[in-house]
Amino acid sequence: MTILLIFLLIVGVNDLAFGDNTSSQKVLYVASYSFQYAWSSEIKAGIESVLKSRKNVQFRPVSMDTMGMTSSDTVKIKKAALGVKELIESWKPDIVIASDDNASKYLIVPYFIGSDLPFVFCGVNWDASKYGFPTTNVTGMIEVQLADQLIKYLSPYAKGNKIGSIRGDTMTNRTEAKFFEELLGVKIKTYFVDNIAEWKIKFVQLHTEVDMILVGDIDAVKINDEPKKDVEKFMLDHTTIPTGCWDAHYKNNSLITVGGIPKEQGEYAAQAALEILDGKSPMDIPIVRNKKAIIYLNMKLAKKLGIIFPMDLIDNAQLIPAN
Repeated sequence: MTILLIFLLIVGVNDLAFGDNTSSQKVLYVASYSFQYAWSSEIKAGIESVLKSRKNVQFRPVSMDTMGMTSSDTVKIKKAALGVKELIESWKPDIVIASDDNASKYLIVPYFIGSDLPFVFCGVNWDASKYGFPTTNVTGMIEVQLADQLIKYLSPYAKGNKIGSIRGDTMTNRTEAKFFEELLGVKIKTYFVDNIAEWKIKFVQLHTEVDMILVGDIDAVKINDEPKKDVEKFMLDHTTIPTGCWDAHYKNNSLITVGGIPKEQGEYAAQAALEILDGKSPMDIPIVRNKKAIIYLNMKLAKKLGIIFPMDLIDNAQLIPAN
């Protein structure tokens, strides 16, 4: 019990009771990453927006806080998952929502597949079958990035068709990179990096090797004490070819962003959770993929690169101003 209490203090668990504390329906949300990470916090907001309609639900979010951890950190990830397992056994939720791959790989798969406790996952990248999903007690929403649409928008402004990518070195990013290549049917020159110094070097190097760059999330690398705004400025200063991103939180760094909407994941997971609480079997809820995205056009980079976007694209996008 002492170990569990210490763990809860580290990850920061708190209840949000939409009814009273005698509620018979408890929903636990397990995020693979910290709630300081915008993706996790917005999934949580999506869950809350749905669950608040129920007066007899207690909602508890908990974070495994494994952002940026790689295969060398497996022991730490497993320890975080074990702490959540102990929380589940102690708090006894009626259903668990789990976001992103680490929660599925290190929590659901080793401890709960085939159990009586239902799970709804979201944010699992591209393929849930690698975890054996769906099962009698697990369903959810796969996260996919619309990379084909992103390349379609970038290609008119590129001198050729060579694609490069730079990403933090995580299991999720390596898996996602393979699916990008399968989706696009081409080989992508990808660098996986651990720290911001290496990120800068490879970002500049890619400009000499490819015609357009897909930029991964900065949060997956160790920035140390360097302000994030300085990293963003570096990327803006050194961008000379079209760049694209699939995460709206980095729209200020890339020419075009086709960003997924994390609230879609949270809203879907919460709605599925309520259906299960109302008696529906997880097996009767098919696994689906996210469909929504927002297009962002970075007018500062467009001006720097001498690019004029067509009006039909501008009309369907959000603009990042040049000033």
